[in-house]
Amino acid sequence: MEKLNAILDVLLKIYEIMQLIYSKSYGNLTLPEDQMLTRLEVMEYLGISDSTYKRKVRKGILKPSKLPGGDRFYKSELQEEFLESKRRGRV
Repeated sequence: MEKLNAILDVLLKIYEIMQLIYSKSYGNLTLPEDQMLTRLEVMEYLGISDSTYKRKVRKGILKPSKLPGGDRFYKSELQEEFLESKRRGRV
């Protein structure tokens, strides 16, 4: 059991170091616990229509991850747009 705890401690330290390196190199780090949203969930979360969604993607305001089955977004990446939607009274 002690060996297992030691291995878990080492893995945790490696994970923390990788987070630090990644966040310095690439900005915000998307954590595995971060919720992924579908296109429809994003539209509902932001209170926007399909045409507004398409326009924001085309302009680069929303940057989806293209996955089989459709666009996906990390909820943490939508914070700025959520605040804008809130300001405009959509949500």
